[in-house]
Amino acid sequence: MNEIDQIYFHNFADIQGQEFDFIVIGGGAYGTGFVHKVLQYQPRARIAVLEKGSYLIPDHIQNLPASFIKLNTSTGIRPWEYKGTPNLNFMPQIPYVGGRALFWNAWTPQPDSSEMPDWPAAAIERLNNEWYPTGEYMGRRYSLKTPGNRNEKLHEFMGQRLFSRLSRIEGATPQSNPAALDSAMATGQGVPPEAWAKFAPIPVLVQAAQLHPDNLKVVVNAEVEKLIAHNGQVTEIQTRDGNLKVGNAKLILACNTLEAGFILTRSFPQDPLPGNNLCGHIRSWLAARIPASAIPALTDGLQAVAFYLPGKDAATGRLMHTHISVVHNPTPAASAEVLYRILPDASTPEAVATYQDPNYVVIMLHSMGEFLGERAPGSWNRVGTSASGVSEVFIEMQPEDEAFWQAMDRTTFDVMQALAGNADIEYQHNHSDGSFSWEKTKPANIRNQGLVHEAGTLWMGDNPTTSVCRANGQLHNYPNVFGLGSMSFPRPGSWNPTLTGMAQAFALARELCT
Repeated sequence: MNEIDQIYFHNFADIQGQEFDFIVIGGGAYGTGFVHKVLQYQPRARIAVLEKGSYLIPDHIQNLPASFIKLNTSTGIRPWEYKGTPNLNFMPQIPYVGGRALFWNAWTPQPDSSEMPDWPAAAIERLNNEWYPTGEYMGRRYSLKTPGNRNEKLHEFMGQRLFSRLSRIEGATPQSNPAALDSAMATGQGVPPEAWAKFAPIPVLVQAAQLHPDNLKVVVNAEVEKLIAHNGQVTEIQTRDGNLKVGNAKLILACNTLEAGFILTRSFPQDPLPGNNLCGHIRSWLAARIPASAIPALTDGLQAVAFYLPGKDAATGRLMHTHISVVHNPTPAASAEVLYRILPDASTPEAVATYQDPNYVVIMLHSMGEFLGERAPGSWNRVGTSASGVSEVFIEMQPEDEAFWQAMDRTTFDVMQALAGNADIEYQHNHSDGSFSWEKTKPANIRNQGLVHEAGTLWMGDNPTTSVCRANGQLHNYPNVFGLGSMSFPRPGSWNPTLTGMAQAFALARELCT
């Protein structure tokens, strides 16, 4: 253990022989959200958090100096063998306290029931009372405005332009007014309106560990290998360092969706359903720039704005959305830290480099949409464990996936044209050496090969013969185990899952503690 781990966290030996009310697997966003809410309801609840990794950084990477940005491309792991459609794979896991929420882009859309197809009605209804407290907990707000980014003029101009041209965009969902297109971002707890940050769970978890040292034990380097059950109850958790008795505790799976599937398929190979129905989001990226002289709403300072456009492909019935960033950066040197801190897509040094020419307005589009598995044994998309114990991910893109991806690409180009208006467009072309150039020709391929927002491996449903868990995440076959987040989604929808997963965590804490 490093010094930070020793001060704030525990090792596995520290909790041997102790009894708990809740054992949480995963110290990321959902596990931390569940712990936070449980301790509000029951401050004396005994909780163990088993986190696969150790301490890495104390906050979201964009809340730290920009020099830390390279961590995002060097800390991920893929602890599985990939089998299936060539050149596709899920983005890496982040095996540290806080998980992917140390690096996420903070988009927090709230889906409505039409965007949650195939969900049990009870699963949707139980979240109704959690949306507001969840958003408040995560610091959800609708503008990138902050000192150094006085963006009102560009925000109003581009929002109105996008709204007025929605009918020209294939698959775009009609909106009632321009404000409905404003993006929702999570800025973290206690961030004042005049400041900006991005939500990260690790400060919340560390604070909780300090406030509740006798009853909250965050155990690092505690990799769960399998669960052991007797008579329909999980009784032990097998880790690399030994077994932990579950006793009367409720076991909360708050880990990565793939990881939950691996754990269950290793633990209960006789169960035909867990690990199937693997689904998630395919992605298309498109960046372009137009002359600053073509936009009348510009000022002498940095203006960065963001919008969120939901959509649906009529032919396939698949859902999609487009993240939209529009940036004019007339003073690159003076605005460097502000730009890095607020950008929704500043995950790499190359992304930040896109916004450095004061003579242009840069439009960055990131579209995501559903690819699906089958909610049945033998799904073409699934996770599993080989006879030798190797974790495996199977992805086979189907003709309908390809047809939908083509439609999503068309939508992405339509959005770009709507935002650019009649201005000359130069598209960003990325090269194999990591460099890029601006050219008038459209890129031949805007697809990103990194699949994201994996979902579905423990999908919910009312029937235990055709689903893995109930509407509240409780496993049909092992009722002292509950799943949180997108592992329980029957379909991923198109929206970023973090707000919904957090609302599930809050709802489950309320149901188990009150």
